[in-house]
Amino acid sequence: MSNTPKLTQGSVSGSLMYMTVPMILGISSALVAALFETYLIGLIGTTELAAYSFTFPVITGLQSISLGLSIGLSSVLARSIGGGNQSEIKRLATDGLLLMALVMTIVAIIGTLTIKPLFNMMGAGPETSPIIHEYMAIWYLGLLFFTLPQMGANALRAKGDAKLSGWLMVGGAIMQMILDPILILGLGGFPQMGVTGAAWAMLVSRVILCALTFYILIYREDLIDLTKPVIADCIKSWKRIFAVGLPATATNLIGPVSTAIIITLLAGFGNEAVAGFGIASRLEALSVIPLFALSASIGPFVGQNWGANRRDRANEGMKLSFIWAMIWGLLVSSIFFFAHESIGKIFDDNPEVTAYTSFYLMIVPFSYGAWGVLMMSSATFNSLGRPLISTTMSLVRMFALYVPLAFLGQHFWGVYGIFGAAAASNVIMGLLGFLWNRRVYVPMIEDHTQQVN
Repeated sequence: MSNTPKLTQGSVSGSLMYMTVPMILGISSALVAALFETYLIGLIGTTELAAYSFTFPVITGLQSISLGLSIGLSSVLARSIGGGNQSEIKRLATDGLLLMALVMTIVAIIGTLTIKPLFNMMGAGPETSPIIHEYMAIWYLGLLFFTLPQMGANALRAKGDAKLSGWLMVGGAIMQMILDPILILGLGGFPQMGVTGAAWAMLVSRVILCALTFYILIYREDLIDLTKPVIADCIKSWKRIFAVGLPATATNLIGPVSTAIIITLLAGFGNEAVAGFGIASRLEALSVIPLFALSASIGPFVGQNWGANRRDRANEGMKLSFIWAMIWGLLVSSIFFFAHESIGKIFDDNPEVTAYTSFYLMIVPFSYGAWGVLMMSSATFNSLGRPLISTTMSLVRMFALYVPLAFLGQHFWGVYGIFGAAAASNVIMGLLGFLWNRRVYVPMIEDHTQQVN
């Protein structure tokens, strides 16, 4: 394990590209797998696609808990690595994985017991409820194997080893894409399992990925301490991880909760509206991959450089991330604006479903650049141990803007008003996120520069 912080040397843009490109590859593979899975389920029928779409906010919520804890570990690890504190790195990584295992086991038990009432509350009807129940029961069974590799990957990124982290994500996605058509459509002598087959594909692929991740963390990276843990040391590490991880989890959960509210609103317009939103959401996730990748990279970059007292370098990274986010948002929105009518037809031949998908893709992508700026602001606040600001921004975006505007839009313009609310909330909070970032960090950087001089 190298003692030199990788991200405190070389050009800023080069370091960010080194971290971001493998993440783009990794996240792309995961979302392409999800999009491919959506396409396969769409071949079976609109009811199955609607049932699958109902699960999006819940699964995203489960992933958000894992991601929040992973962000907490990444934050404390990156600063420890940047500060050259080698003695605690291995302890933090090991204790972080133990914490993830404990938390996600409890979540899986609670989730399994609440499948039916939760989705009934979201508006799932008698046609979709049995499909949802079968899918989620298997998903909860595989939750631990899904989340532990995510924590391991974040530990690797905190070290600056984004390439290996990205390849692990690619491997998991490839395994799932191989299994999906076999189990969903019933190829190679297997029975057609539909949506349930998608859950089994996730479970099998993630068990294999989890085993591979632990092999790398133990034998290649030497990040895991296999000796019996000392409870006092664990609690000390968990407190540090929770200090960032709990607010980060709350921040990440805000999105799925608000999405669940939006799906509940859309359910009142029929399965076609839910299915159209489901398709558009998958395409949206795929199109903003570079933004997610950059936000996953800017955190460790800023954390290592701040820990190494390279605050000018950290600030340059922040500013570059804002510029890149806006450029990518402009590019993606232009593509969707001209191609929105034909894209939806690929996934469902129902004209009503296609119309909803098409409108979403014509309007909402124009806000992706601003949304990206918000992501970068949130990531930098988390990386430097100020996660409550990120939580506040997400709360305002979702519950002071998106949800109220969606209710208002639904009243006047129906489904189209709900989609317009998403775009408006992204733009407003992107601007506020940028201003908040500059207001907090520019004075800190200027003070540090004066002290050094």
